[in-house]
Amino acid sequence: MPYRIRRRPESSSAVRQQLTDEVSGLLARMAFHQAWLQIEATTVAGPYAALVATARAESGAQMSLAWQQPPITTDSGMNLGIPYPRDRSNTARATKILVCDKR
Repeated sequence: MPYRIRRRPESSSAVRQQLTDEVSGLLARMAFHQAWLQIEATTVAGPYAALVATARAESGAQMSLAWQQPPITTDSGMNLGIPYPRDRSNTARATKILVCDKR
């Protein structure tokens, strides 16, 4: 979502509403899968929750920064150049996969 926010075409209430609806949809899907795992695969539910918490913290900070940037108005502006770091999420994902594989 930081990329979608950063690449928004304009700063209008309609665009803001669309992007925040997408964020809400993602959060709802993650909550659904968390609940499902708690019912069907309790040993995986904890590691998944930790991964989600890490990803949410990392992307939340990035989304906040993205909202502070002006909308992109040129084709060349679509190339952001530097990717948003996902080091913590990648590490959490690798750790959780290893934990789950051992179970």
